[in-house]
Amino acid sequence: MEEQLKEILAEASGVPVEDITLDSRLIADLGLTSFDFADIAVRTEEEFGILVPDEAMTHIQTVRDVLCIVQEANLG
Repeated sequence: MEEQLKEILAEASGVPVEDITLDSRLIADLGLTSFDFADIAVRTEEEFGILVPDEAMTHIQTVRDVLCIVQEANLG
């Protein structure tokens, strides 16, 4: 799950997947914009077969935050 998520973020950001860690900050480290978050949410939903609540995407800052959303959605 973590590696799949990192691949999605690497494609969205242009940062090599091997340079992305759980503590990478989406905006400061990966250069993503708030507009990129919508694309990431859609791709994450498709990849993992989950629904990512819109409000959840407004509170994310790191890769770990996104992973937590995915894990929580898979538990629910």
